[in-house]
Amino acid sequence: MKGFVREVFTSIQGEGLKVGQRMTFVRFLGCNVSCDYCDTTEAQAMEGPFLYEGKIFKNPIEVDFLLDKIEERTVAITGGEPLLQVYFLGELCDRLRESRKSLYLDTNSSLPDNLQQVVDYFDTICLDFKVPSATGRPQLWQEHEQSLVIAAGRDVFVKIVINENFLPRELDTTCAIIARVDKNIPLVIQPVFGKDNPDLLGLQKKALDVLTDVRIIPQVHKYLHLR
Repeated sequence: MKGFVREVFTSIQGEGLKVGQRMTFVRFLGCNVSCDYCDTTEAQAMEGPFLYEGKIFKNPIEVDFLLDKIEERTVAITGGEPLLQVYFLGELCDRLRESRKSLYLDTNSSLPDNLQQVVDYFDTICLDFKVPSATGRPQLWQEHEQSLVIAAGRDVFVKIVINENFLPRELDTTCAIIARVDKNIPLVIQPVFGKDNPDLLGLQKKALDVLTDVRIIPQVHKYLHLR
């Protein structure tokens, strides 16, 4: 089994509920959404080289090639969109579980059928709900809700990235979806780095009328000049 991977590196988790936790990141190539604010545009297409410690390798690569490059106990699977390569992802997770790794999935939550195939591997799941005002792409509310239903009962949280174009109804829809599944699932509001943003405290207060746990967390690694 071979797959397309952009890079493997170790840093802190800079987003969401696990901010500051040291992880090894495995960044998959290929994305089916490609948001306007994307800060990893080099991972949008399922093509290009694999990078590791300044060395360049040809894709696709085998799972065995990655294993000795994954140092930390916690492994963040990110992208791109990892669920586009669900069979390769499953094999990688199998091998990482054999090594007693803790697995963290960051997904755009647009592929619920693929998530269903691998959900049991992951200790923590970040479902990134793609709000149209920030992404510049069509809405995916149905797919997001299906993904949340699949991930519910695990250590899961929802993240929305917002910018100055954010629409109040998008927060209403996000909160309604979470509340239908479980109002105790945390929501992370993540402002786009370096952009003007709407009233963050007002948005948080409004969401807390519906949900139990709503947090405002920026991309901390960017403020620290880390990857």
